Amino acid sequence: MERHLISLLRCPLRTCQFKQIHSLIITNCPSLVPVLLRALLGSSLIGYARKVFDKIPQPGHVLYNSLISSYTKLSLHKEAVRAFVLMHGGNVRLSCFTPPSVIKSCSSLLADDVGKQLHCLVVNYGLDSNVYVQTSLMDFYSKIGDLGSARKVFDGILVKDPVTYNSLISGYSRAREVVAARELFDSMTDKTVVSWNAMISCYANNGEFHEGLKIFERMLDSKCSPNEFTVVTLLSICAKLGDLEMGLRVKKYIDDNCLRVNKIVSTAILEMYVKCGAVDEARQEFDRMDDKDIVAWSAMIAGYAQNGRAIEALELFECMRSEHMKPNDVTLVSVSSACAQLASVEVSERIGLYIEGLDLVSNPYVASALLTMYSKCGSVSKARQLFSKLTRKDLACWNSMIGGLAVNGFAEDAIDHYEKMKEAGVEPDDITFVELLIGCTHAGLVELGLELFERMKSEHGLTPKIEHCSCIVDLYCRSGRLKEAYDFISRMEEKPNAVIWGTLLAAARTHTNIELAKTSVEKLLEQEPENAGNYVQFSNINASMGKWREASKVRNLMKCKSIQKPAAYSWIEMEDKVHKFLVGDTSHPATDEVYSIVDTLTVQSTWTVCDLESHLEFG
Repeated sequence: MERHLISLLRCPLRTCQFKQIHSLIITNCPSLVPVLLRALLGSSLIGYARKVFDKIPQPGHVLYNSLISSYTKLSLHKEAVRAFVLMHGGNVRLSCFTPPSVIKSCSSLLADDVGKQLHCLVVNYGLDSNVYVQTSLMDFYSKIGDLGSARKVFDGILVKDPVTYNSLISGYSRAREVVAARELFDSMTDKTVVSWNAMISCYANNGEFHEGLKIFERMLDSKCSPNEFTVVTLLSICAKLGDLEMGLRVKKYIDDNCLRVNKIVSTAILEMYVKCGAVDEARQEFDRMDDKDIVAWSAMIAGYAQNGRAIEALELFECMRSEHMKPNDVTLVSVSSACAQLASVEVSERIGLYIEGLDLVSNPYVASALLTMYSKCGSVSKARQLFSKLTRKDLACWNSMIGGLAVNGFAEDAIDHYEKMKEAGVEPDDITFVELLIGCTHAGLVELGLELFERMKSEHGLTPKIEHCSCIVDLYCRSGRLKEAYDFISRMEEKPNAVIWGTLLAAARTHTNIELAKTSVEKLLEQEPENAGNYVQFSNINASMGKWREASKVRNLMKCKSIQKPAAYSWIEMEDKVHKFLVGDTSHPATDEVYSIVDTLTVQSTWTVCDLESHLEFG
């Protein structure tokens, strides 16, 4: 009977089967209760296992260790610590297998006091020389930010293996102590792939991306083979740098070494392409993926939206919905951004209803994106309704609402919301003031805009950025106060950028101020020598003043430098679709029909002109 029960407990069992065996053990073989307990723990039936454990009269350290270890593995960290407290209170002696699990749970809970008390017990029991205990203590101190204690534990280890080094390197990385991490890394004589990964991640997590790439080169030179974690980190670095060339090198290494073993690697390749602007290549990678999760779908949709390909973003979103894939907040933010780019009222309202129906508007990121979408599509009333329904309004939501009101000509309402935001205890940031200044610019509220510009410095301690200065220049220029605009530019602490000089140039053209136009063009040509718009504007200013020779010189200069004016597109929305046209375009599927109608209109226009001439001649 006993052998038969032990044999059964080694097989995969359902809860009901465990209960049947439990009954047999209690009746016939009570000594097998510990075996039953271990089997239950191995099957992750932790609730049932705890009931069995509590009925054992005097469980020893082995059973306690099994229970605590299972709690920790299942991330039930509070239960693991409570079980340890029960163990210690029952005068059950600690073994070297007890502390690592409990310390790991203390690390996850950031339970400083409990972890330090446990360290004292470890010393009292003479377990502080065990390498597994020491490594877990190092990890604990690293995670709570006490790197001094972590280093003391590390220095007390007589025989240091790569695991101990890697643990402390990761601790230094979390604390942004990159130099200390690198010194420790360089002192290692036996570096494993985990060691190299820890150092590459340290640089990546602290923004030193080029150093991370250098470590990868050293890793290859040392003949240590990268693994999936290595290449995913490298692809992330390439994405952040926008370095497509390096990204392609990493991808080639992945393909040559058969490292494309899971969708995490494939998704990392996809995101690298997206962030580097290679959207078509990203789509090819996406289409090759067999098992697309929401992360892959979201990354591809975001790639289209971030690269100005809104129609494709929305088409892919519809495809995702047809696959019955539920979107997450990242997906919805990208879709909202795509709608905002199209400025399509019908599409935005349809997408808005869908998002609000998912009950994800409680997410501030989604709410903010939705507010921006409504505002950019001119649906200010929809934005107001949504904003009033929000129970949780963070800074991003306030900024989106203020910005939406500002760009749609409701400057006074935008300022009113700014005051309400302060009353709600939300402190404005530099984005808030950009939106407010834009509102004043559109409404021609020069003095109020200047007052807000001063208030951002005096009341909120915000240093004006180039964007704020650009708004002030625009504010002056739209009001025809060009001299004040130029004086403001001359006093700026930051170097004026092309946007500021371009604003002044446009105003100088409107007000036929040739001297300021010349000054603006000279500055623009220094900063943007290949921008055709600067030449065209200056040529037009000269032409408008009858200075045809000067206008011709500017046009000839453009020809000499092979600078061409970029083609302009026309957009039209029909039946929930946005169509884009270029002069002489033949790429649209309805090209023949479009040109047929154009020809008809041309003929009608010709006849109208002829009729008018006839009327003037004979009427």
